[in-house]
Amino acid sequence: MKKTIIPIISGITLLSCIFALHSCGNSDINSIQDPHFDIETGAPLDTFDFFVPKRPTSAKLYIETSGSMNGFFRANQSNKFKKTVWSVFSGLQHVTDNTIHTMSNAGDIDSPIDFSTFKNKMNRGEFVSQTDTHIPMMLANIISNIDPNKDEVAILVSDMKYSPMGKDAAPNIDQYQEQIRNLTARHNYGVAFVCAESEFLNNANAVVMENSPYYYIIIGKPENVAAIRNDIMTWCEATNSFVESADMGMNYKNPPYAIHSIKNGMPHSDYPNNVITTFSRDVSDTCSFVVRVDLTGYPAGLSPEQLDSCFNATTTYGAGITHNIIELQDDHHVKGQFERKAYADYQIKVFDIPLDDEVVEFTFNNRPFDGCYNVRFNEILSAQAESELDKTFSFNKFIEGHYNARHNIFDLEPGKEAQYEPRHARILISHNY
Repeated sequence: MKKTIIPIISGITLLSCIFALHSCGNSDINSIQDPHFDIETGAPLDTFDFFVPKRPTSAKLYIETSGSMNGFFRANQSNKFKKTVWSVFSGLQHVTDNTIHTMSNAGDIDSPIDFSTFKNKMNRGEFVSQTDTHIPMMLANIISNIDPNKDEVAILVSDMKYSPMGKDAAPNIDQYQEQIRNLTARHNYGVAFVCAESEFLNNANAVVMENSPYYYIIIGKPENVAAIRNDIMTWCEATNSFVESADMGMNYKNPPYAIHSIKNGMPHSDYPNNVITTFSRDVSDTCSFVVRVDLTGYPAGLSPEQLDSCFNATTTYGAGITHNIIELQDDHHVKGQFERKAYADYQIKVFDIPLDDEVVEFTFNNRPFDGCYNVRFNEILSAQAESELDKTFSFNKFIEGHYNARHNIFDLEPGKEAQYEPRHARILISHNY
């Protein structure tokens, strides 16, 4: 009897183990039935677009040649302006029609000139003039010439000093801000600027200001604008003339992200950035991991304090949660190449999980760093008169016009602002696999 009973018992035990292992291996990963994940596999059910910079296939180049720009264009004098402008324009030549447009007076677009002619005229001082500037009309003409069916950007080089009524007349700055606001509200393009500095020369070709600001204004689809902003910023850094860059009217959607350095859990083999499996209370009451947020599409120079206020993380089912920045990188020449790599690492700690599983929700919102500039650029914005060569009269109103236009658009219809807000990214922490 014993010899026959033992094999039976052993067989039953073996079958039980196999069944238990089989059951464990096929347990629902989403045991809490959170509606944002598949119950059985844990597959994320939400879909949304990530904001990824994309270099344009076409670019149109414009440069202002009004009287206020004369100090940059004086003949037979090398300066950072000429070096950087040529570096930027020649760097973009391969996506142009091999022409450059000058602009002056009422914002009219002059006849195109080829690259070689432009370079010779710039070096000989042939763009020195006595014409006035009307920035809103310049921008309106530039925007109307962007092909909406292409990945096309327009780049304007200008000192952005608003003086539509001549040098002896005081422009109505409040009206200027309204003009920019109304212009921006009529198009859906993203806008960015890169501020650079250069020597400014007088009539005798003597340097009267070592660091006089001017701008590269970039207009187009947001992902194209972000890529060209990064490139122009790097070109300006190469000539030691970069001051600041910022974006206006950009729909960032969501930044790409990735999870790494998981403690007390494993990344899901199919959804490593959305699901953490095999969390175990027997190991620890805490599951920690790092969320790497890709900042390549965002402006440079962001501080840890700004980035910390951009990031918000919560739990869905009552667990405790903390987060902090543990690493910040912004490299504009990755491995010697002309590429930017920028990211922030946020360490997330989830503890006291009340159920078998938990869901972490997080957002990254760019609004906390809107209008946050470095000390030098804040000085540039403080100009009280056009004659201040180390500053830019009226550029603060240009920026305000863009921001006010975007806020007005957000508020046109209830809920429309959600189109411009980042959506919640979610990470499922599961004890099963």
